[in-house]
Amino acid sequence: MFTVIHMKGTPYERGLTYGKEAKEKIYRKIEEHKVLFDKESHISWEKAKEVAQTFLEPIQKIRPDLIEEMRGIAEGAGVDFETILTLNCRTEIMFTIEENECTAIGVPPEASSDSKTYLAQNWDWWSIGEENSVVIEVEQAPYAKALIVTEAGVVGGKGLNECGVALSLNALSCNRSKKGLPVQILLRHALSQKTLPKAINTIASSPRAGAASVGLASADGNVVFIEYTSENLDVLTGKGQAICHTNHWLSLFMKTRPETSQYSYSSTFTRLDRAIRLVKLAGKLNPEKIHEILSDHAGFPEGICRHADPEVPVYHRHSSSWSMVIDPKDKVLWLTDSQPCKSDLIAYRISD
Repeated sequence: MFTVIHMKGTPYERGLTYGKEAKEKIYRKIEEHKVLFDKESHISWEKAKEVAQTFLEPIQKIRPDLIEEMRGIAEGAGVDFETILTLNCRTEIMFTIEENECTAIGVPPEASSDSKTYLAQNWDWWSIGEENSVVIEVEQAPYAKALIVTEAGVVGGKGLNECGVALSLNALSCNRSKKGLPVQILLRHALSQKTLPKAINTIASSPRAGAASVGLASADGNVVFIEYTSENLDVLTGKGQAICHTNHWLSLFMKTRPETSQYSYSSTFTRLDRAIRLVKLAGKLNPEKIHEILSDHAGFPEGICRHADPEVPVYHRHSSSWSMVIDPKDKVLWLTDSQPCKSDLIAYRISD
């Protein structure tokens, strides 16, 4: 499922390589989003492209290289730039939908069997897009080289960098948004930083659009989860214990902000409780135990390892597209090539 696309050179050259090598998956991603915008958000594809233009200015101001990278992707894939921009802004375009996807676990050295830090998650997404993910390795001096698992045509995502910083993402809902960096751009910008404190500051100091929970872990033992909206932010720490997160606000500060809301009242709460209990039951954690937890089916089909529900329309079905466990010290990104219950972890590493 995951062929690594090695991107280097100028930002445009990086994107050109990406667009050419992921061309078929980018086409499928475009068709997938035409359906999702229509069925889930009642927005036409043309309207979505129009909304995406409002994010061009903040991206250009903070990471102009990513605009050039997107232009290269468009050229390589044979589509217009506006289409690639729309794929990279899709979360904010759809921000009012219910968020009920992804389970993440951050493990500090005190909670692991080998005194290492781990960051893990399942990526739950609409089932119609299950086979449209890619792994990109980006050389982007003066920023850190990064290994990122994402969706075809998107420049940001989850992963790790050469300096031992790892990043995960859980969707959260809010009832308002401002003009700012879309989450995919913010993820790329944070993962480009060479230390975890700098990654935190990047998220805190950047103009943000929408809402999310970003997990960060580092080779030197730090693990945090950042909950943010465009207006507020809080940082959660585990104080030596593993941290679990799903898709509702955990920070008391964030829960009481006027812009936060919890649209989903189903599996986000049961998945979080289940993950916390399984982590406690497992004792000291390692990649194998984390993978086992992320393969759990309690609450099926809406468990930690999610499966498509045949009782809902095909365009509304969700499943765990893949699962990841990151070891930032040894710079290993383990991925499954489908739902974690069906696949072993496969190791991907940053090239020398």
